[in-house]
Amino acid sequence: MGLDRKFFQEQDFDFSPSFKELLLEVLGVPGKGLRGNLLRLAAGGELMGEETPAIKSLSLGIEILHLATLIHDDLIDRGELRRGQTAVWKKWGDKTAVLLGDYLFATAYQMISKVSGAAGMKRVNLLLQEMVEAELEEEQDRFHRVSVEKYLRRIEKKTARFFQVVCELGAETAGFPRGTSLLLGEFGREIGVAFQLLDDLLDVTGEKERIGKPLFQDLKNGVLTLPLLLIYEEPDFQQILRQVQATGQLEPWMRETVNKLLAENHVPAAIWQLVDEGHRRAKKALRKLDLPHRARLYAFAERLLSRPLDRKLGQSTTEAEPNEAI
Repeated sequence: MGLDRKFFQEQDFDFSPSFKELLLEVLGVPGKGLRGNLLRLAAGGELMGEETPAIKSLSLGIEILHLATLIHDDLIDRGELRRGQTAVWKKWGDKTAVLLGDYLFATAYQMISKVSGAAGMKRVNLLLQEMVEAELEEEQDRFHRVSVEKYLRRIEKKTARFFQVVCELGAETAGFPRGTSLLLGEFGREIGVAFQLLDDLLDVTGEKERIGKPLFQDLKNGVLTLPLLLIYEEPDFQQILRQVQATGQLEPWMRETVNKLLAENHVPAAIWQLVDEGHRRAKKALRKLDLPHRARLYAFAERLLSRPLDRKLGQSTTEAEPNEAI
């Protein structure tokens, strides 16, 4: 599932008709609702067939919060597609994208605070601060090499912490003990890191139609993700990097060359090894928990971390749902 539009419409928000129409169109864009679904799984409500209004509201608030970050990210990066649809800024303009993103942030805060209170909002505030810090670091390091350690710290702040927080909030809202919440948070953090590793790989090896957003956006924006860092020393890549920085353009031959360098340097295999290691750590955290819905959390991780790559690179032949454009 993606965003629960019916549940959103039932909330007590004083929208003007035109603004409500705009909101519902944005909320109606297909998406898998990963973070909201993970929160609901951590809470265990769906398994027992009794998902509470609090869990529904919290999961929707989390997804609206994520959507707000995507709207602003697309504006900053000039990404023209999101989940296979025209980005908000491209369709309605920069000003609308800024204002709509701001409004969704406020709406998400309202929904989350009603359920999680001051303690939950403090955690969400810290999460957003870390996400912004990571984005600012990316901006400052554009077209510059960073260490693998710095890259991993960055994706933890940029993506993994979100997964961690939703697991903890879901568990706490469902009334699980603090120890259970922390272990579920550890599970979320590990799959979040692995998820971002795969997303960065798919940006340079995936298929536009499958992932729902343009490829090579990181390279075009000067963001050197791990796949690109692992071929940084290659002279051909150095030439491409200089040309992209000078012109802002990415030619077809550049994409072909990058894919060739990735294959020659066995980069997909190296990324998958890191993903597998993170997946094992996530399962190790789950094994410490005696929960009736543990199997569903295992299954969530399996689906998330088994996404197909470009067939030419031969890393996976397992069919899965298209990647959520995060």
